[in-house]
Amino acid sequence: MSKLREVTQNSVNIFNSEMISQFFILSPQRGDTLIFRDYRHDTPRDVPDLLLDRLKTWQKDHGTELDPPPIFNVDGVNFLFTNVQGLYFVCTTKFNVSPFMIYELLGRIATLIKDFCGILSEECLRLNSSLVYELLDEIIDYGYVQTTLTDQLKSYVYEDPIPVKRENIIINSLAKLKAPGTNLGSSRNRPIMHSRDERSSKQNEIYIDMIEQIVASFASNGMTVRAEINGSIQVKSFLQENPEIRLGLNSNIVLGRDKVISSDKYGIVFDDYKFHDSVDPTDFDEYKRMIIFPPEGETTIMNYRISGDISLPFRVFPTLLRVPRCPNRMEVTIKIRADVPEDKFVSKCTLTVPLPRITQSVSNENTDDYNDQSFQYDNRAKIIIWTINNLKGGTEQSIKVKITGATPFSAVAELEVGPISLEFDIPNYTCSNIQIRKLKVYEKNKSIPPQRWIRYFTISESYTCRV
Repeated sequence: MSKLREVTQNSVNIFNSEMISQFFILSPQRGDTLIFRDYRHDTPRDVPDLLLDRLKTWQKDHGTELDPPPIFNVDGVNFLFTNVQGLYFVCTTKFNVSPFMIYELLGRIATLIKDFCGILSEECLRLNSSLVYELLDEIIDYGYVQTTLTDQLKSYVYEDPIPVKRENIIINSLAKLKAPGTNLGSSRNRPIMHSRDERSSKQNEIYIDMIEQIVASFASNGMTVRAEINGSIQVKSFLQENPEIRLGLNSNIVLGRDKVISSDKYGIVFDDYKFHDSVDPTDFDEYKRMIIFPPEGETTIMNYRISGDISLPFRVFPTLLRVPRCPNRMEVTIKIRADVPEDKFVSKCTLTVPLPRITQSVSNENTDDYNDQSFQYDNRAKIIIWTINNLKGGTEQSIKVKITGATPFSAVAELEVGPISLEFDIPNYTCSNIQIRKLKVYEKNKSIPPQRWIRYFTISESYTCRV
């Protein structure tokens, strides 16, 4: 029986009515089962192989560009899974559970592993498997979730994390980014367990990340069809004694489009917004200020959504042209313009373009003299991948791709070109221009001044352009 069950048996938990049979973590690239726990022994133990077979069959039938469905049923067993940094977090159950609750649980487990190990990667899971198993035994007991709070779990998990060598870490684009001059590369990925052991070393830090994910689609002439920002403010706290924090944002934020009276009062309009339970938003409506008592670990204290007239970071202008007298030849020219301030750099921008199924060969030529880029053609998936590193704001780059088909290209084949999708990371920048204007930590013990780190990121969620 879990050591924590007696502590939490009288508490109300949103998961306590959800029963799962198994939890495991898969590495889809290698097909390895990194973590596996069978809580009820009512489902076969070979379910990871069933999931991998299902994923391979899906990719064979639909291609790699389409994501498989996150929920499916095989022989009465429900599979619910999500991809977190290239790893599949999976729950199986024979019961009629709420998918929303299970996905919240999977996300919380991923966050807790990151809190206790410092980073989430395949190498980290292999080195810290015993810690992860100890953590899972406290989170779930006989298929029922006991708690997902970092503060409670810290008192019952005793395994020490094993640090991962930096050259072996496989992390996502957010973890690779850091604001200039802050030296956050290793400190941001410190395990939360160390905060308990390092109190004597006067550690007292808080990290705040404002992350904006962009959803946008464009017509072939560059006109915007859809634009939306899904933003979040994430806090990772190593502060002592859980002090009060006051955080202030831009004063021109408008909460709801119904409050926009006239164009002269138009500001940054939040279509939707939501606060974490640790936030007191009483003063937010009037002063755009929130009071926070963040728990130790990583917490998303606020989510917001902005739509409408948004200053988007990129414009893409594609041109498709058939080669005269060569019916099996086409040329695609792609121009990308970085509409971000000139003092900003896009650390990485990747454009992916699907091609017709009859494509036989592809060649390219860069129309601009720009060395820090790469071009790749995947013949199996029939896509081209153009990557530009360190793209400076206010500049343009373009590329011309020559396509040769096994048979003459028809009008139907032209429709198979595109849409172009972009993936990018822009550090120290937000499209909405939202900034953290004030950050004050009110501590009872002022002998150890807190270290405060603030970073901004803009990344792509779905950024596409028709051809």
